[in-house]
Amino acid sequence: MAGFEQTLFTSLEEVSRAENNLKNLIAVDREADLWNLSIVPTDSVDLAPPETSLPEALKAALENRPELQQSNVAREINQIDQKYFREQTKPAVDLVGSYGMVGLAGIQSRTGNPFNSASSQELRDRVNLLLDRAGLPLLTPLAPQAISPFLIGGYDQSLRNLVSNRFNNFRLGVQVNLPLRNRTAEAQLGRSLVEGQRIATQREQLEQSIQVEVRNALQVVRSAEARLHAAGIARQASEQQYLSEQRKLDAGQSTVFLVLERQTALTTARGNELRAQTDLNKAIAELQRATGNALTSNNIVVRVR
Repeated sequence: MAGFEQTLFTSLEEVSRAENNLKNLIAVDREADLWNLSIVPTDSVDLAPPETSLPEALKAALENRPELQQSNVAREINQIDQKYFREQTKPAVDLVGSYGMVGLAGIQSRTGNPFNSASSQELRDRVNLLLDRAGLPLLTPLAPQAISPFLIGGYDQSLRNLVSNRFNNFRLGVQVNLPLRNRTAEAQLGRSLVEGQRIATQREQLEQSIQVEVRNALQVVRSAEARLHAAGIARQASEQQYLSEQRKLDAGQSTVFLVLERQTALTTARGNELRAQTDLNKAIAELQRATGNALTSNNIVVRVR
């Protein structure tokens, strides 16, 4: 009886520990109301083992395992890097062009042309006198230049010229780059090639490791299923022995001690069957993890906000 009580208390302790671990995964923080509630399982403990073969399990693992998806992303990034660095080692011919607009405008100077103003007339006469004595041609007066009305104005006129695209410029050309021993690009290309080989080797090791995990998990499921079947047969035999001993006691051919002994054996057989069922459930969960479909099998949808 003492052994039974110890087993009971140990089981209660394991249930409490599992409940706390589950709350730790679900609760937002330590002040959540969930910590004051009891979690009562509603699903049946009897889980049927999946009817899947080894090739199907391996195929599902290769399609669903997140490690392989991460490896695919790393391989694609490396291929892009290799293509980019390989292009950097080749000559490049670029067609370049530009188009610009300017807003030209300003305020006309009131002094006008300094060479036509009255203040410089004396200077012009003196220069012409010197040129005449030297036998050189004289200075000709500068003709007044006409200024476009679009160039006369302040900041507003400059903005109008800019919006109207009156003064624009464009440039078109070809730029040729000839990389002569571009050691930086060659080094980066070599590093990306080595990285690609590392990713490929790591991918092979990862696939082999996943294959081992799937094989082991599937074997554990089959072994746990066999142990559960054997435990069920043992429990049925214990039930029959207990009922037979009970009938003997009723007929006066047995004792209470033997009946209690059969009852204890039946309790032990039931505990072994429950333990075997628990081991099978754990094996099924491990197989789901190994094949990467644990969320799908349990109808769990993860939404990313």
